[in-house]
Amino acid sequence: MKFHTIISEFRNKLGSSEKLNKTTTADIGEFYDTLNNFNFSFILFSKYHRKYIANLMRLKPDLEDSNPDLTLLRLALAENAWKPTTSFAIFIHHIKYENKITSKLFIAYQKKQNRKKLNAPAVKLIEVKNTKKSENWTRVPMPKHYSEK
Repeated sequence: MKFHTIISEFRNKLGSSEKLNKTTTADIGEFYDTLNNFNFSFILFSKYHRKYIANLMRLKPDLEDSNPDLTLLRLALAENAWKPTTSFAIFIHHIKYENKITSKLFIAYQKKQNRKKLNAPAVKLIEVKNTKKSENWTRVPMPKHYSEK
């Protein structure tokens, strides 16, 4: 079974609150057993997959508990651009962040784009227009002995 299908099926089981109530400890145990027995022999970027599985193993809930807390597991399995599960997305992630030749260039480009967004004059004008003096300052009466000289 492919890595993405294993993750997406369990993600769908935990996705909605209706399905979450139907999820049993046996389903969770079966999911972790499939992750433990995952075959890395014919897979690219096995190091990435091993790290992903190790992170999920770290978040394994206590199965002896009658009602395990699955919030951290739901957050870890949520679809995220920084934690891809499809083969092509993992390849792109590897090129952008793991490959030493391209990662420095890509990260420098991202930093430059973020700096442009922060220093954009349109953002500063919006911030200035939204502020009101009456909201920022509280008027405090001055005592008479502090009068102007």
